Amino acid sequence: DKDTHNISRRYRDFVTLLIMSLIVKRFVVGEKPYTAQEISQEYHIPLRLTKQVLNLLEEINLLSEAVNDLKSEETVFLPTMDINLLNAGILFEKLDTYGSENFKIDTQDRFYGQWKLLCDSKEQYYKEVSNILLKDL
Repeated sequence: DKDTHNISRRYRDFVTLLIMSLIVKRFVVGEKPYTAQEISQEYHIPLRLTKQVLNLLEEINLLSEAVNDLKSEETVFLPTMDINLLNAGILFEKLDTYGSENFKIDTQDRFYGQWKLLCDSKEQYYKEVSNILLKDL
């Protein structure tokens, strides 16, 4: 679990893509939705990391948590948007733009070049991966 504290951004993005695609694919075939524990155990992802990723996916409105069994209060996770439209570009753009960008750094003039480079390269990337549906991974 100590490794999850030092996880690279690339590997966190991989785990996020993996978890989201697993949930979508299970939804496609109509099987019982995953719990955090099932994802963690079945795919050897630390439970703490699994829960962090699931919480983030809820915060960016790509997943919703639902009670599966009232007796055990077991919660499961479901996609919140049409799985025939949900692609890798949407996922990564939502991840990249989640949170505040309202700081006093001058992105309009003084640091426009740096900001534009970042935004343009991200936009190009989102377009490239937007034809990959998560259900097809």
